[in-house]
Amino acid sequence: MDTGATRDHPDLHDPVWDRAAGALAGAAAATARSTPVPAPLARLIRAALTDLNAGTALPHPPPDPLDHAWAQALRTLVLTAAPPRTLLEHTPADRPPSASWRALTRTPVPAHDPARGIFACHHLTRAVRSAHAAAGDLTAMYTGALAGARWGFSALPLRSLRHLAADPHTLVTDALTAARGHRTSSWPHAPIRTGPSRRLPPFAVPHPLDDQVLLGNLDHLRTHPDSADAAVSLCRTHPDDAPHLPARDWTRVWLHDRPGANPNLHFALDEAAAAVATLRAEGKRVLLHCWAGASRTPAVAARYAAAHLGAPALPTLALLIRTVGGHLDNPTLARAVAALSGQDLPEAAAHLFPDGIPPRRPELPEPHNTG
Repeated sequence: MDTGATRDHPDLHDPVWDRAAGALAGAAAATARSTPVPAPLARLIRAALTDLNAGTALPHPPPDPLDHAWAQALRTLVLTAAPPRTLLEHTPADRPPSASWRALTRTPVPAHDPARGIFACHHLTRAVRSAHAAAGDLTAMYTGALAGARWGFSALPLRSLRHLAADPHTLVTDALTAARGHRTSSWPHAPIRTGPSRRLPPFAVPHPLDDQVLLGNLDHLRTHPDSADAAVSLCRTHPDDAPHLPARDWTRVWLHDRPGANPNLHFALDEAAAAVATLRAEGKRVLLHCWAGASRTPAVAARYAAAHLGAPALPTLALLIRTVGGHLDNPTLARAVAALSGQDLPEAAAHLFPDGIPPRRPELPEPHNTG
């Protein structure tokens, strides 16, 4: 698909950027403690990510041969999502780069079965646990970087990101700056859609099955800081969007509203719904939002209702789309919600709305321009 992306203006829907962010954040999230990534490992990850548009060769290879091989493997994982099998296979097993490679490549990838709560990207956490059990925290961090580069930021458990020593946005910014350069006016360095013609009227309504969950849009987050104690954001955000929220009460999910742009779609929806449930269990009023509050928001709200409130998934999804005046421009979200409940949904619009799709909110943009 031609997205109009160029070297100077990369398409952030491309999963390569998800994987680039996952490399640095995966290392940070690999241990149970809020431990910063050691400086030598952080430098090695940045060396692997530098100028990804230049191709697979490392622009500035580390002088140590083992570090060079490890960084090359990580870069290849980010660019291709597939490990180059020969680079580290016969290196000394007692050093973290080698041990992490073995944990990554010898941990089985589980069969993807969303209805049973088993996701292929669970390989990430399983590989990290294997590395930690075998060789401790540092090897787990090296493994987290490799597995994050394989599966992406969107495959990281949100509960782990909540307890990081560094703010997740800072890690994403550092990774993408290494990978594609500093772009002062573009995300993640700047908020998205801030010009007057790209803003929407602030919008929020209560979840029909839990009135302590608000379903809204990004402009509501920006303009109504007192409406909720916590937020689960399903679109790209910037610290300036919600300076009132403590980092641990602001869960940010890597989730695009475009078919084919979410390699870990089922996992991301399930994790976002679980994040809402966790914040609610802590007694917080939660704003669940995406850019427009019309597509990703009702999908996650439906999964929350099905998984944590005992509601039927598909009737609830239809109810929620009506509640927010939303749409089905991206039916992959509805199909993923159905699959998580063990149901098929080949024709989402016909099944959910046999009498015709209800009208969207008048301020919503045309299809496929949802931020």
